[in-house]
Amino acid sequence: MFPAAEGVCPRPCRCDGKLLYCEGLNLTDVPRNLSSAAGLSLRENSLSELRDGQFASLMQLTWLYLDHNSIEAVEENAFERLRRVKELDVSSNRIESLPNATFRPLPNLRMLDLSHNSLQALEPDLFHGLRKLTNLNLRYNALKFVPVRIFQDCRSMQILDLSFNQLQSLARNSFAGLFKLAELHLEHNELVKVNLAHFPRLISLRTLYMQRNKATIVVSTLDWTWPFLEKIDFSGNDIEYIEPHVFESVPNLKSLQLDLNKLTYVDQRILSSWVSLTSVTLSGNEWECTRNVCALASWLSTFGGLHDSALLCASPDTAQGEDVLDAVYAFQLCDDPEGSPSPAHAAAATTRAYAVTDNVVRGYGYDGPTGNPYGDLQDVEGGEIVTSSFAVTENAVEHDSTMQIHKVVTGTMALIFSFLILVLMLYVSWKCFPAGLRQMRQCLGRQSRKQKQKQTMQQMAAMTAQEYYVDYKPNHIEGALVIINEYGSCTCQQQPSRECEV
Repeated sequence: MFPAAEGVCPRPCRCDGKLLYCEGLNLTDVPRNLSSAAGLSLRENSLSELRDGQFASLMQLTWLYLDHNSIEAVEENAFERLRRVKELDVSSNRIESLPNATFRPLPNLRMLDLSHNSLQALEPDLFHGLRKLTNLNLRYNALKFVPVRIFQDCRSMQILDLSFNQLQSLARNSFAGLFKLAELHLEHNELVKVNLAHFPRLISLRTLYMQRNKATIVVSTLDWTWPFLEKIDFSGNDIEYIEPHVFESVPNLKSLQLDLNKLTYVDQRILSSWVSLTSVTLSGNEWECTRNVCALASWLSTFGGLHDSALLCASPDTAQGEDVLDAVYAFQLCDDPEGSPSPAHAAAATTRAYAVTDNVVRGYGYDGPTGNPYGDLQDVEGGEIVTSSFAVTENAVEHDSTMQIHKVVTGTMALIFSFLILVLMLYVSWKCFPAGLRQMRQCLGRQSRKQKQKQTMQQMAAMTAQEYYVDYKPNHIEGALVIINEYGSCTCQQQPSRECEV
C-alpha cells in the first residue's frame, strides 16, 4: 500500500481527498500507512476481529465504517486514540459481547450503530462517557434486558433504537439520564405490559414505538406528564385493557396507533382525553357492538382527523362483520329507551351522509387519491377518503330502516283498529244482552207451559178412556129393600172386563 500522505490513493482503495473507501475487497486486515485519512470505510470485507491498537495510527479519523464484515470479537482497546471519531458503524457482524470500556476512547462519538449483531447483554458501563452521543442503534440483536442507568452519561442522545430484540420487561430507571431523547424504538420485542412509568423524566420524548410486542394492558403508575409526546404506536399487540387515565399524561398526543389488538370498547374517559388527536387507527380489534360501543361511535362521528375505515364488529353474532358505525345506525344500538335517537346515532347518520356526498363530488376511489400515504385512512370531517362501496352500503341501510319504520307504523295502526273493533263488539253485546235474556226466558216459559198443558191433556184423555159404570140388576123385592133399608147386593163392573163386588 502507498501512504495516503503522499497524495497517492492506496491500491485497490478508492479515495476522495482524505476519505478512503476500501469496500468489498475481501480484506482480512486494516491497510497500513493511512495515518492522514479523515474517513475510512472498510465495509463488506472479511474482517473477523478488532485487535487492541489496530487503528491507533489513524488519529485523524472522523468516521469509521466496519459494517458487513465477519467480526466476532472486539478487544477492549481496539479503538484506542480515535478521539476525533464522530461516527462508528459496526453493524451486520457477528459480535456477541463488548467489553465495558470499548467506547471510552471515543468521547466525541455522535452516531454508534451496533445493529444486526448477536449481542445478548450489555455491560453496565458500556456507554459511560459518551456525552455527545445522539444516535444509538441496537436493533436486531438478542438483548433480553436493559441494565439500570446504562445510558446515564448519554445526555445528548435523541434517538435510541432497541427494536427487534427479546426484551421481556423494563426497569423504571433503564432510560435514566436521557433528557433529550426524542425518539424511542421498542417495537418487535416480547414486552407483556406497557407502563408509561418506565419512561420517567423523558421530558423531550416525541415518539414512542411499541408495536408488535405481547402487551395485554396499558397502564401508568407514575404521576408524570410528557408534554411533547406526539406519536405513540401500540399496534399489533394483545391489548385488552387500557387504564382510563393513561392518555391524560400525554395532553398533546396527535397520532395514536391501536390497530390489531383485542380491544372490545374504549372508556369514555379515554375518549375525552383524546383532545389533540389528528390521526388514530383502531381497526383489527374485537369490537363488541352493543351499547358499550356507543361512546366510541359518538366520538368517531365527530372526529375531524384521519382514522381507518375498517372498524368491524366481532360480536354479537347478529352484527359480526358489520362496520361499527353501520351497526349502530342499522340496529339502533344507541337509541334511548323511549326510542328517540341518541346523539351518537344522530351524529353518525349526519356525518356519514356528508362524507358520502362530498366524496361522490370529489370522485375518490377506495384507496383515495393517488399517492396518498395513508392508504386506508379517511378524513371523516373533510371527507377526503371514503370508499365508493360505503355509499352503497349507507343507502341500503337507509332503505332498510325506512321499510322497517313503515312496517312498524302499519302494524301499530292495524293493532289499534282491531282493538277498537273488539271494544265496539263488547259494548254492543253488553247493551243488547238484557233484552235478549228476557226474550229467551219468555220463550223458555212458554215452552214449559205448553209442555205442562200437553201433559195435562194427555192425563185427562187417559182418565176419560177408563170411565167406570155401575150395573144395578135388583129384583123387585131386593130393589125395594135396598131403597128402603139401604142394604143388599150389587155388582160393579169396569169396562171392559174388571168387576168388583160390594
